[in-house]
Amino acid sequence: MSATGVRTRKPANPRTLAGFSLIEILAVVLILGLLMTVLFPAIGAGGGRNLRKQGDRVAATLELARQRAVMTGKTHRAVLDLEKGAFAIEWLVSDATAFGEDPVEEVVADGADGTVDLSPPLAEERNYHPIPSKFGGFERLDRGFFFEGVDTPEGWIESGEVYVVFDWDGATDAAQIVISDPDNRSIDLDVAPLLETVRIREESD
Repeated sequence: MSATGVRTRKPANPRTLAGFSLIEILAVVLILGLLMTVLFPAIGAGGGRNLRKQGDRVAATLELARQRAVMTGKTHRAVLDLEKGAFAIEWLVSDATAFGEDPVEEVVADGADGTVDLSPPLAEERNYHPIPSKFGGFERLDRGFFFEGVDTPEGWIESGEVYVVFDWDGATDAAQIVISDPDNRSIDLDVAPLLETVRIREESD
């Protein structure tokens, strides 16, 4: 304070007025660059793992449909709802088999003379029904992942429902199912015609 009672300001430190020095700015940029180098690959790898997880889920469903077809001797199919990103397994059986109501066969005398009709019974009408397990209901891909489409012998399909049918011996038509994420990464599931596992190929644009 001066003799007149007026407060005087001290001159500002030239270093304070100058702000950050060039070396300090370069150090911050270097640190940010190191962080980006460490964090971005980790984020990308996490997205790739999640995409692979979706592929594994669908591949497991396809393989289960093939295995059940061989074990039960009945045609199965994997249903892929491309628009909803959902998938399930169904099998081709009669209503009685689907609902566990197979009737017990009985031999009935047709005539008064006790003769038995040995003609084969009429074939029951068969339809596709959900299999009796949690895989019978539709599962969905995780949020953000979607079916880009399916390459079938009839051509490329990218909407509606697609059926991958497995005959009683596990044979099927070749198909390729493409699953994608919002970052333009994709994974291909190759379904082979003969009995073997589904091959998974990862691709990124």
